[in-house]
Amino acid sequence: MASIFSTYSTGENRVTASFIAVLRSLSLDRINRLLGSLLEQSEFELIKFENQIAGKGHSVPDAMIQSNIRLYLETKVVRNSLTARQLNAHLEQLGDEAEESKILLVLTPDDVEPKLISEINNDRMVWASFSMLDQAIDEILEDKHEVVSEREAFLLRELQSMLAAEGLLASANDVLIVAARGAWPEYKDFHAYVCQANRTFQHATRLGFYSKGVIYPLVPKIVEVHDAVEMRAGQYQGELGKLVDHLVETEKRDEGVIYKVLLLSKPDSPETLTLDHPIPNDKRSKSGKPTAFTMGQRYVASEKLMTARTTSDLDS
Repeated sequence: MASIFSTYSTGENRVTASFIAVLRSLSLDRINRLLGSLLEQSEFELIKFENQIAGKGHSVPDAMIQSNIRLYLETKVVRNSLTARQLNAHLEQLGDEAEESKILLVLTPDDVEPKLISEINNDRMVWASFSMLDQAIDEILEDKHEVVSEREAFLLRELQSMLAAEGLLASANDVLIVAARGAWPEYKDFHAYVCQANRTFQHATRLGFYSKGVIYPLVPKIVEVHDAVEMRAGQYQGELGKLVDHLVETEKRDEGVIYKVLLLSKPDSPETLTLDHPIPNDKRSKSGKPTAFTMGQRYVASEKLMTARTTSDLDS
């Protein structure tokens, strides 16, 4: 099926226009969360609402609605294509007006932050990758406490599909890390990962589990992927059939419900990557507050997993 964004021009204009079009269609809460994830500011507010404002004078207005953000967006669709001249010009354009927050958001397909970002070293400039945008969308859609309309969910998924079609999510990161409060014990028991049907993942060869502040040390190989599996005993053959029969018979899944199933290598299999120790999470937001390594899914390189002491090592 063709993307709903196919009418836009190709390259940077197409991607930028598509991203802005989706943002315009989202609720303010969703915009704040999506941009806040890219900026690593969980408290990000595009518009600020306050009641009973105590001003400098003697009056107390009933409420205040204040827009305090100027955010420029620079998009690249080719890796390692940033230039200092362009970025410095954008920063200069931010000017000296009185907005509380003036930010240049640089969005690129690079796997790690380009060196130029740190070389310019300007607090008003923030880099994010399209993979980070993809992950932020996943975490919004998978958050049970986030009330997302069908229209918003459709637009966000379409944006993800376009990013994938444009080749902006390709990465050397070969391990899918999932939030795993219940998934980790299920893996040890069933050697599988069961989630909502047709859930979208980037290409990955391994699955890792994050819960209780650590990435667990067993990183199994993804053996088979089944996007839509009905929980019904006797319906499937082989390892998938054994798994489904067991889940239904032990009432760990309701019969007739459809799930996505990833069959994984066993904990003692030579195909399973075994780390020396769990990797503790030390991730912090820009304001210094502790934040989860992932609330849904994200992608890392297996080579970095093997040497990381903390999760911050995975971003270096």
